[in-house]
Amino acid sequence: MLEQVEKVQEFYAKYLVQMRLVAMIPLTILLVVLPLNWASALIFIVTAPLTILFMALVGMGAADANKRNFLALARLSGHFLDRLKGLSTIRLFDQLEREADKMDHASEQFRQRTMEVLKMAFLSSAVLEFFASISIAVIAVYFGFSYLGELNFGHYGYGISLFSGLLVLILAPDFFQPFRDLGTYYHAKAEAVGAADDLRKLMETPVPAQGQQTLNGADVSLAAKDLVVTALDGTPLCSPVSFTLPAGQTLALAGPTGSGKTSIMNAIMGLLPYRGSLTANGTEIRELDRQHLHANLTWLGQNPQLQYGSIADNLRLAAPLADRSQLQTAIQLAHADEFVQRLPGGLDYPISDRAGGLSVGQAQRLALARALLKPAPVLLLDEPSASLDQDSERLIQQSLEQFRQGRTTVLISHRQQQLHSADLWLQLPSAGANHHA
Repeated sequence: MLEQVEKVQEFYAKYLVQMRLVAMIPLTILLVVLPLNWASALIFIVTAPLTILFMALVGMGAADANKRNFLALARLSGHFLDRLKGLSTIRLFDQLEREADKMDHASEQFRQRTMEVLKMAFLSSAVLEFFASISIAVIAVYFGFSYLGELNFGHYGYGISLFSGLLVLILAPDFFQPFRDLGTYYHAKAEAVGAADDLRKLMETPVPAQGQQTLNGADVSLAAKDLVVTALDGTPLCSPVSFTLPAGQTLALAGPTGSGKTSIMNAIMGLLPYRGSLTANGTEIRELDRQHLHANLTWLGQNPQLQYGSIADNLRLAAPLADRSQLQTAIQLAHADEFVQRLPGGLDYPISDRAGGLSVGQAQRLALARALLKPAPVLLLDEPSASLDQDSERLIQQSLEQFRQGRTTVLISHRQQQLHSADLWLQLPSAGANHHA
């Protein structure tokens, strides 16, 4: 998407500007040439529309080629990212050669699409050069035969002087130069048209509306009645469910993959629309101010999101004003101090994108430490111990047990021990009848 935004920027910064120059410069030259020689002005007037017409025809083909090019690029990017993430699994099953062949095929498709775009760009330039050359040649032939006395028209009866002939021939390349430049930037327009389709779909995607109300009271209770969470396009993501979760208690969500557990959690965070009722302290989630709602939530998922920066920078995302002692206390409660102290720089240890430089268990414990810095009344846990080794899971579970005390908690897990520790338990079906807790 970021690359496509850059393509659209070229359209506004270059193509539209050149369109104005195409309207201004040739018209100015015509106003200068017409009083001197109407025949050469007529040649300009006849050949200019032909240049624009053929450039537009080539441009339409270029726009289609760019759409195919963007689609091939998106497929290649997604294919490469999927294989990069699953590289260890591919090696485990000895499929490196097979996946390399697939990558070669995908990259070859992208190369072919790119060459189609370049062919269109060169064809557009060739068409412009052809008509410009023909027009200048016709003007030169006209003046040549006029000086030889073979042609005697276009000069309003005053005759053709050396000054008028040289002036028109000098201005002729400048008359077509804006069209040449437009042909260069027409490629940018074709790329923008191909990119704009995806951007338009993104911008036209409906965003859940948010209200202006706030929560009353320090403690938060949650309740749902015939709740059906939907995607932004209205597609149901879960079967109707109902539950009542008093403040300070824990609700465990269980069910097969795809039953809508994470969708329900996203609806509680106000990130997905829903049908039915979903309330916090009696107020519908959709009617709450989004920023106020998020200030009362702490979320911890199975894939820790750590950004580029130091460990301290990542922890301060939850508490920007936290000092070093508060950060140290948080990592101790999360059992992360044992490895943070061994890292060069400690809290100042740099983390690259996607938690690079840390193991999954270390990243998850840092994410827990960050969550501990935000003691919100509602705690949302989306399989926080998934993909962890036994020791890391045990340490995180100890910290979470303490952190959950007195907080309204919604827990997603496949671990029976975690489910049985909850006050309420809700089994979600993949489809079918309403379920209550």
